[in-house]
Amino acid sequence: MNRQIDDNELLHEIAPYAGKASDVLLKIIRQWQSSLPALEDTLTSNDIIEKAKTDSQGIHIKKLVAMFATGIAAIVIAGVMLFTHYFSGTMEKAVCTAVIGDVQVIRGNQSVPLMNGMGIEQRDRIVCGKGSMAVIEIGSLKLRIDQNSEFAIDTVQSKGKLLLDTLMTRGVIYATIAKLKKGDSVFVKTKTAVASIRGTTFMIRSNNNITKLIVLEGKVMIAPRLDSIPQESTPGVVVDAGQACVVDAGTIIAIKKAVSMNTTELDTIIQQSLPVTIADKKIIQIIETLIRDINQTMPVSGDELTLNTLYNIKAVVPDNNDVLVTTSDGLYYCKDYKVEWMYSLPMPSKPFKWDTMYILQSKDLYAIDRKGDVLWQCGIEGDVLDDGIMRIKNTIIVPTSKGLLYFIDKKGRVIHRVDCNAPFITKPVLFNQMVCSVTDDGYLYAIDISLGVSIYRKHIGTVIENGLIAQYPEIYFVTPDSIQKLHVLKDELVWSFNDSNIIDAMAYDNGIVYTTTNGVLCKLSANGDSEWRISPGTSIHSLKSIHNGITCIADTVFYLIASNGEILWSYTLPSPDATIVAVAPKMVFICTENRLLTLKI
Repeated sequence: MNRQIDDNELLHEIAPYAGKASDVLLKIIRQWQSSLPALEDTLTSNDIIEKAKTDSQGIHIKKLVAMFATGIAAIVIAGVMLFTHYFSGTMEKAVCTAVIGDVQVIRGNQSVPLMNGMGIEQRDRIVCGKGSMAVIEIGSLKLRIDQNSEFAIDTVQSKGKLLLDTLMTRGVIYATIAKLKKGDSVFVKTKTAVASIRGTTFMIRSNNNITKLIVLEGKVMIAPRLDSIPQESTPGVVVDAGQACVVDAGTIIAIKKAVSMNTTELDTIIQQSLPVTIADKKIIQIIETLIRDINQTMPVSGDELTLNTLYNIKAVVPDNNDVLVTTSDGLYYCKDYKVEWMYSLPMPSKPFKWDTMYILQSKDLYAIDRKGDVLWQCGIEGDVLDDGIMRIKNTIIVPTSKGLLYFIDKKGRVIHRVDCNAPFITKPVLFNQMVCSVTDDGYLYAIDISLGVSIYRKHIGTVIENGLIAQYPEIYFVTPDSIQKLHVLKDELVWSFNDSNIIDAMAYDNGIVYTTTNGVLCKLSANGDSEWRISPGTSIHSLKSIHNGITCIADTVFYLIASNGEILWSYTLPSPDATIVAVAPKMVFICTENRLLTLKI
């Protein structure tokens, strides 16, 4: 409950609205409070004042005072009337559902960081700094407030209806809202315009002098803000899907001048002054992507942000609804996006999940369980290759930078140690009952799993880091300028496909997907035919497959691509330095600078 202000403060507050009747209104307020004390937590003196300022039925405060000055009975009636009018429905809840970067909530004279799940109150101002954004949900309305923006919720209330009044001081918002019910109203105000929303998807960009509206779906009515004319009396123009409209300070001046001359009706003046144009297709596409991704970003919040600011994230391992994060100083086990425990371990490698334990290296090889307890420790030579550990039944195979393959059981015992005489270029791949890898001297090794010995060795030349892909009885070799398919059992070349500047590849849909340095993403069939070829950006990296397509980052944009090469959706990342560090069935984990965020897919 708000603190009850003293009489002098209260008089000062109501004097501008009640004038000479201030004393009478003060008495009414105090008698109201003493007569219905049980309601004081719900309706405070401040509420009554605000009601007097913004009474939607147009009852002038002096008439109110005169009407209720007769006695306590009338006061009680007035109080009940005010209460039922103002609080007959519950407040529509405004909640932050996503936040990235430095976003502040200014509440009165205080400024606090906006957090995921935090409720937004009336007259709160949300300020997004550089590289930041926030998503606010109010009923069926979703608002994405972009970086360098300031947005305020003036009023939001509900009596079975959504009644929302907002003010955008500067910046950009993207919004989507389901079709409103009869009696619902949503207004977005800027310094130069007022947008009246029904059921639609749109973007508004605003600063002190200009407002630009672009509509993707539905209709939005936009009207100029004219101080001399009541807003409800100001006509506007309708902007349909695929259209745009601009209201700038010069337009406002021109409209006011035309109104002062009183030669043309206001509606005609506004229709002539606010031309509706066809929106740029490229801008529409960008907005569609951002709108589609509203509430699809969920940054790690809470204690983990502290570790992110101190240490760069090295790796992420999803584990059902939990996640294990490694940094340069150790392991952080996060449950519901809160740090459950931390284990200090200098420069750990990317963990490998093995049932209920994690295998990783910090000089020695460690097995650590979900509680953070060390189960065993094993000495090895060289550094473990990233994503190189693989499991075969109750054994893991660990490749190191020394050209060694360690076969280790669940108790941490070394079963086999195989020396391939040179550092590995590729991580091991399973090939029936063999493990295959390529060394930096250009040799392909095939090692028998049960015996732990090399049974096949062939010189194939230079391949890229992910350039060994096994599809028994054949193996793909990816070089910087070609992809070759070799039938290992017959020791013969099946086909060869030439391209230039190949930098990454992976198995996908009974074929191969690869990227080049000039931003090409290409799919080859099992027969070596090019099925599709797209160019999502100038620089493609972090190529990974998921259950429903292909993911990658091109420049600063994350893409989800279907098996036929169609771009399903994309998301502009908050930083150019971003990498996909892990994928889960319905989630992609992305490291950007020293922050971890997830995308729901």
